[in-house]
Amino acid sequence: MFSTFFDYVALLYLILLLWIPFYWLVFHTAIRFWRRIGNRAFWIALPVWLIFAAAIFIGRNVLLARRIDRDALTWAAGGALFIVGSWLDAQTRHALGWRRLVGLTELKPQHRLSMVVRKGIYARMRHPRYLLYMLMVLSMAFLTGALAIFLLAFLNILMYQIIAPLEERKLLDQYGPLYRDYQRVVPRFVPHIGRSPEARISS
Repeated sequence: MFSTFFDYVALLYLILLLWIPFYWLVFHTAIRFWRRIGNRAFWIALPVWLIFAAAIFIGRNVLLARRIDRDALTWAAGGALFIVGSWLDAQTRHALGWRRLVGLTELKPQHRLSMVVRKGIYARMRHPRYLLYMLMVLSMAFLTGALAIFLLAFLNILMYQIIAPLEERKLLDQYGPLYRDYQRVVPRFVPHIGRSPEARISS
């Protein structure tokens, strides 16, 4: 029963999340093109997502065919990663708002909301959104025990190690010393422990 439930949950999260690093990789490497076409970029993203969603749904039996044995440790690891990822999701939504979340400020650098966000979770790490995506896919691997999802989680993590520097290069071009100072005091994925965000940013 638990296995069937988590299989459905895993497929849902794979459909929602797995295509994102590929989209952002193309987006960040061709940012001038996407800015020229403006909001029409969202209509290009839709069929990309539909292709990934269809591929995952069609290949669901292959994805879930081979599994490791699950025990209390794997359930606990999967559950803990899911809780942390969900918390990061809530914190990211609160700090950014929906316009930044969908990439509107990246398509339109002159937008009034375009700025270096340094509040909330973004005072502790530069890429909480990418981190939550990595954690969510990895949690699905632990909860299902599916070897194919472990492989996808590993590739997903590698993709974000490429995407994050690409995005930061774009942000450095856009914000210059403001973003360079932010990079200096706020880590990329793993937050500092023991020192308040305000103290780190003001130092």
